[in-house]
Amino acid sequence: MQLKYKYEEMLPQEFLEAVEKMPVFFVPTGLLEWHGDHLPLGQDSLKAHGICLEAAKRLGGGIVLPPCYFGRPGYSRYIGTLTFSEGCVTSVFTELFEELQKVGAKIIYLLTGHYGPAQMDTIRHIAQSYQKEHPEITVFARAEYEGVLVDGEVPGDHAAKYETSIFSYLYPHLTHMENFSMETDIKRYYNNPRNDYYKESGDWEWPGDLRDMASPTLGRRCVDAIVEYIVECIKEKL
Repeated sequence: MQLKYKYEEMLPQEFLEAVEKMPVFFVPTGLLEWHGDHLPLGQDSLKAHGICLEAAKRLGGGIVLPPCYFGRPGYSRYIGTLTFSEGCVTSVFTELFEELQKVGAKIIYLLTGHYGPAQMDTIRHIAQSYQKEHPEITVFARAEYEGVLVDGEVPGDHAAKYETSIFSYLYPHLTHMENFSMETDIKRYYNNPRNDYYKESGDWEWPGDLRDMASPTLGRRCVDAIVEYIVECIKEKL
């Protein structure tokens, strides 16, 4: 019988068997955020979800939650971006961890496809605080690029070579390189971002022509390296 990894698609008995087999829960998160005209607004969390599914398959077990879109800033002023306060994000994930522990989690792997100091500081603090209060459970809270090198580089950026490559490998049907342009005119919603670690200023500048820099082939290599690292971390705890 083919294994199921998606939490939302499991029948109750399948869920119980999955928890018994491997009590590892993956929480893919990010933002609804502008990522150029070639990538969808949900790129961050969709990317993390795809990586989590690959990790579960490589492990041969584990349960992957649906993508979560609550996170910290963020290009708050850019088209379609939704960001949330530290208090909101802390409450969401603390309560989620409690619920996952209730249903049997022994390891929680929170993988964020959205980066920046606001996001990373917040999720690390949540994970450390929760694990301190619940030493019987292991909680990881990491960006997908952490602990990984591809061609000697950290495979993390914002909508540029690495994110575009990873996303185009995982979701080719949602990647639209025909829309990419070096000249980008971005709608801005207001002048003073709320709950932000930084002030967005100036015009967006691409590091180069992504049609030449990014590729699904590079994305596959990135995903393989990321998944290998995640699996190693989980196996050490198991």
